[in-house]
Amino acid sequence: MKRLAAVVWLALSLPACAPSVVVKTTAPATPPLPEQEGFVVVKETEPFDAPAQELGTIQIKDAGLSVDCEYETVVALASARARQLGANVLRIDEHRPPSPLGSTCHRIRARALRVADVTPYEKELLWHPLRPLRRADFKGSPANRPFEAATNSGIRYHYAGRLYTGAVQLSVETYFDCQNSYFKGTRDAEQTLAHEQIHFDISEVYARRLTKLFQEQTPDTRELARQQDALYQKVMTECQTLQDQYDSEAYADRSRTAAWRTRIDQELRALQPYAGKQISIKIKV
Repeated sequence: MKRLAAVVWLALSLPACAPSVVVKTTAPATPPLPEQEGFVVVKETEPFDAPAQELGTIQIKDAGLSVDCEYETVVALASARARQLGANVLRIDEHRPPSPLGSTCHRIRARALRVADVTPYEKELLWHPLRPLRRADFKGSPANRPFEAATNSGIRYHYAGRLYTGAVQLSVETYFDCQNSYFKGTRDAEQTLAHEQIHFDISEVYARRLTKLFQEQTPDTRELARQQDALYQKVMTECQTLQDQYDSEAYADRSRTAAWRTRIDQELRALQPYAGKQISIKIKV
């Protein structure tokens, strides 16, 4: 069973410069966290008491002329630095929002932590070819649910840029919502998991199609602003239609699942040029 979540995160900023990042290591150097490995951000308002090794501290500060310092931006920046340290958890200890008489930036202090198993703390996963779904990823309650399992995944995009570069960078993401996906495991668990993986992969197919459409039809930010909603809704509608078709055929005849696996693999290969799901769009004001 597939439930598609439609989420758009839009952030167009044209900053003068980025915020300042101060990283201090507190443990011997470790290899960076592989791209496909899970990573969790624990906000300052959330509890977190798991045994963890501290690898470093990270501070995001106002550089003086910083404009590109929305909360999502500074958290993403700190997360990238934490991953470079080999951490799989970013624990935000302090968040100072913008103030009318002070900095216009969000500023944070955080710790880069490493836990033995990040799975229990993951709220979502980003699609990666080397990271298939696992039963433990389905964290929603299966009580009183009608299907053997349900995958709640979605597609979102965001973009940001700097005026002096002349372009914005647009990124598309395919994500799996752990807390709103469930797995009963009362039947053939392996077959059920394979069925749900195809649902997640269908979402990835349409994330790549969305990237392709943006590249072909939005050469500049003016066109992006004009067309983005229609393009996104078009792709989401087509994605949901295929998800429903897949469920209908697979439930009617389980033997069709193999053919669907082949079909979606072929689609992913055909869209390989868009696997990075990132494009550059010219700024036009």
